[in-house]
Amino acid sequence: MKLRILILFFIPCVLYAQEDTSAKIQALKSKISVTENGEKLKWMDSLAYTVLFKTELGFDSIVNQTIAYAIELDSLNLAAEHVTNYINYKNNFLGKSSEGEALFKKYYPLFKGKIKGKYEANLFIDGGDSQDFSGNKDKAIEFYDKAIAIGEENNLERTVAIATFYKGYVLSDTGDFAGASENFQKASKIFTKLKDTMRMVGIKNSLSILYSQNAFYEEAKKERDEGIALAKLTNKNNILVSFYYNAATDAKKQGNLEDLIKYLHIGYETSMKSDRIPFYEPIFFSGLANAYIKTDSLEKANYYLNELEKKEDYISGSNEENYIEVQKNMAFAKKEYSEAIRLGLQHLTLEEESHSWEDIKNAEAFLAKTYETTRNTNEAYAHYKIASRITDSINGIRNVKALTYYQTLYETEKRDSRIQSQQSSITLLNAKNRLKNQWLIFGGLGLLSVFGVVLLFRSRNNAKERQKRQEQFSQELIKTQEEERTRVARELHDSVGQKLMLLTKKTKTFGDDSMGLLATDTLEELRSISRGLYPANLEQLGITKAIESMINEVDANTNIFFTNEIENIDNILSKESSLHLYRIIQEAINNMVKHAEAKAASVTIERKDARIEALITDNGKGFQFSEKIKTTNSLGMKTLLERAKILHSKLDIISEPNKGTKISLSIPTV
Repeated sequence: MKLRILILFFIPCVLYAQEDTSAKIQALKSKISVTENGEKLKWMDSLAYTVLFKTELGFDSIVNQTIAYAIELDSLNLAAEHVTNYINYKNNFLGKSSEGEALFKKYYPLFKGKIKGKYEANLFIDGGDSQDFSGNKDKAIEFYDKAIAIGEENNLERTVAIATFYKGYVLSDTGDFAGASENFQKASKIFTKLKDTMRMVGIKNSLSILYSQNAFYEEAKKERDEGIALAKLTNKNNILVSFYYNAATDAKKQGNLEDLIKYLHIGYETSMKSDRIPFYEPIFFSGLANAYIKTDSLEKANYYLNELEKKEDYISGSNEENYIEVQKNMAFAKKEYSEAIRLGLQHLTLEEESHSWEDIKNAEAFLAKTYETTRNTNEAYAHYKIASRITDSINGIRNVKALTYYQTLYETEKRDSRIQSQQSSITLLNAKNRLKNQWLIFGGLGLLSVFGVVLLFRSRNNAKERQKRQEQFSQELIKTQEEERTRVARELHDSVGQKLMLLTKKTKTFGDDSMGLLATDTLEELRSISRGLYPANLEQLGITKAIESMINEVDANTNIFFTNEIENIDNILSKESSLHLYRIIQEAINNMVKHAEAKAASVTIERKDARIEALITDNGKGFQFSEKIKTTNSLGMKTLLERAKILHSKLDIISEPNKGTKISLSIPTV
């Protein structure tokens, strides 16, 4: 579950921070009791806003009376405004979206065609929230689209932006990441135009959610950190709560339990300073309970489970999914597997009603794990299959589409920025040219030479800039390639690998040796492919042993005699730099095996002062490097050069026909 930053449409004129609220309420009630008609409605309206969203001050009763009296006096715009606030209260403060949905169905037929555009649009936005929180995603989009249409018809820019913003959230929940990004961008342009800082912070939150859904965790953290800094400046606790909860969710996805618990505690403490404690508290209680179950701290987990169960509202309605999830995880932790399966099936049903693909996938994966623990391989395989299908069809394909979309969007923004910059340069150049023409008339050819020098200088600068952009693009391409390799390797291991493991167990049960051998060989081949995509032993063994292991494997499977002298360079380079060094050596050895026809080769890695020196040599047939780098099929060689640039290192490739090849790499470590 991701916490959305919720933007309220009402604007309370005064917060009355310095007044005695009880005295003010009593004074307003006195005025209501001695007035009638419009005067009375004015005081009722003021009272409703004084107790706005404050359950303990009787908001429910007061807002109901205000709506009824406004309808009685045919003040439908005012009635619609308070109905909108009431739906908002049900959705976002009590977590009872079904009751918010019922309010819309009750009152909208009465208001239809009789209220101003802004009141109707706001009703559809809060009605859309009710549909969204109840799991009716298609209906929610329909409501937001209606609000957008009304807003555009009545020139309500802010309302259009908010409805577009919320539509983006729903599209993101359903896996339409490109559509979500498009809506966020549209909303962002309007909020920027209106200089609406708070809602720009909301865009930061939404983009961080979108990035994390596609496993772009660094990008998500960047957007979130910027948003948190802005939110702290505006002192908006509700916004900060959303950021901290979503940070916890990202930590959970990455398996960082320490950060998960840290951000949940920070979020909970912040939520206690907000005006929406009944909404936030059950969410954080269930989140902390689940987190402590994962760390085997069952005593702490039980504490938060007990806190949940103290209030009926905290375990029912929109909070039921989270409560059942805690119960099923607790049952599994206590090895009560039959109960865990029962609760797991109940939780899956609730998640299916919410139509959130990510939550459904997690619910299926839990059942697969539990059935496998009880050795019910048929049911385990069935649920693994569904979870994997969701991952493959939505997370895989749409991630690629989303990545392409984001890259296209980024390049488009850069292009637009360049066009604007060039246009300014052209305007400036035209002014300069007019001045130069005047000088040419009076000064002859002297300044023409200067102009030529300026043009030459600009031409060289432009060439350097183009080269720099090309290098940045190549390096970003390599980075994206590594991220995609890692993702595919992980998916092969977690989904296909799990299926093959189950298949091998199943064949052993049936006693089919030939089928079992085939399944085992296939599993080993899959693992080999996965290791090729991403060297897992780089993390498990460190860079030194990983390179040694790679060389030994090539030595064992080819006719080339390898020698190596590799000093320990663990913990000197960053994780990313270690991967690039590994890939450079891997590419060099692969090229050697494919093309060099070498009989012997050596790999040497030494630590010298503040550098790492790597040398790879072979006695193969060699090649003409200057010609090789120009050919269209030398992508591997160009990749070596780009990786060397990323490492800020010096790469020398010395080779001549029939004289072997020597590749040296010098990497700075400070």
